[in-house]
Amino acid sequence: MNLRHPAHHALSIAVFTLSTALVLTGCGSATGSDGSGKADPSEVTLVVGTPNKAGLHRALLASGEDENTPYKIKYADFDSTQPLTEALRAGRVDIAAGGETGVLFAMANKAEIKVLAATRERRLGGSAILVREGSPIRGLAQLKGKTIALPYYTHQHYQLAVALKQAGLSWDDVKVVNLDTAAGSAALNGKHADAFVVWDPNTAVAQTQQHARVLKPLKPVIDPPGMLYAPSAALDDPSKKAALRDLTRRIIRANAWVNEHPEAWAKSISRLSGIPLAAAGLQVSRSRSVYEPVGKPTVAAWQKEADYFKGLGQIPSAPVVKDSVQGDFAPVVEKAAAAVSDAGRGGR
Repeated sequence: MNLRHPAHHALSIAVFTLSTALVLTGCGSATGSDGSGKADPSEVTLVVGTPNKAGLHRALLASGEDENTPYKIKYADFDSTQPLTEALRAGRVDIAAGGETGVLFAMANKAEIKVLAATRERRLGGSAILVREGSPIRGLAQLKGKTIALPYYTHQHYQLAVALKQAGLSWDDVKVVNLDTAAGSAALNGKHADAFVVWDPNTAVAQTQQHARVLKPLKPVIDPPGMLYAPSAALDDPSKKAALRDLTRRIIRANAWVNEHPEAWAKSISRLSGIPLAAAGLQVSRSRSVYEPVGKPTVAAWQKEADYFKGLGQIPSAPVVKDSVQGDFAPVVEKAAAAVSDAGRGGR
């Protein structure tokens, strides 16, 4: 099977918010340590990367977990994981969370990234293959010979490949076009693509605003956990590492707030991201994610995915994923996850 795709540099187009532009031009390499080797988070600025319109950035703001930190926080928003990992590799992002596929590709291309935690979606989520309202396509087999818009090197890239295989189709049986989320939506609506593979809140917006139909939800096909990750260089800095430990706890608490306050979260997504409330509400209704320490089954799932793409010839060699796990963050994640679980049950 041969995945057709444009040159690597063409895949690095990021959609930046204004805050991203400020971060990338104003903070240099996002350094903050005084170089003394002592952990002093007060001199640190952490840049939080978000590969979607409703991730870490909005969760930290909505929950209030970005307040009263002993370090500064700035934000950088991207359209998908692949351009985010390029910014992280360049030292312009210090921590991010999202799909694992783009991170695995970055690791395969020698990016020094460490995984701090795993993220797992407990509900159906919004990862899906969409078709236009009124489309005659009713099953995956009918995609043969059709054009599919997809942001490459995303969680959905892997899900689509497996979904096609399960339907008896090879990648070469369809025409997959690498488009970012905005261009993919326009291609579907403009009848330049027969299907569009994407995630929430984009899926929810397409459903509620353009009346797109879900041809196939992708979580039941295959759904490896996502990742919370950071560049190795940030973890080598004692001050940044101390700040990252604290922020990891805050991220887990923010995620718990999201789960326990669905109405407020939907309103926050709508307000902070400019998404219609109906779309934000649909997204929230089908999502409940959790953070957990990286265990052996999770590493095995990521390794299987990396090996899969190696078999397709899309990466020069599969990274050894276990070597990219930051093991000393496991107790931090475990304790923080247990604390929010206890709080959710009324414990202290």
